[in-house]
Amino acid sequence: MISCCFLFGCLASFFDATLDGSNFEDADLTLANVEMAQFNRANLRNAVVREMYVSGATLFEGVKDIENSDWSDTFLRKDQQKYLCEHPTAKGTNPVTGVETRLSLMCKD
Repeated sequence: MISCCFLFGCLASFFDATLDGSNFEDADLTLANVEMAQFNRANLRNAVVREMYVSGATLFEGVKDIENSDWSDTFLRKDQQKYLCEHPTAKGTNPVTGVETRLSLMCKD
């Protein structure tokens, strides 16, 4: 399990990683490579996940919490975007960037 705070500028890479149960609360994952990663039970509350590199195999299904996260300029597969938009914690505003979670996910509502 991973617990972290600031990864921006480190060029963090979680390529093909199983991040099940990881705690990314308050983390800055800007520009992180999460190609083919799995986020089952991962906590992304208050996380900045801007311009994150994802691929068609990146899975957010089963993610625990995305409240107050900022997904700006992270291009998600349509089914993953839909899943995150329908997640019960898809709400709030990121405390660092001031961007609304649903707006950054481009949710239709």
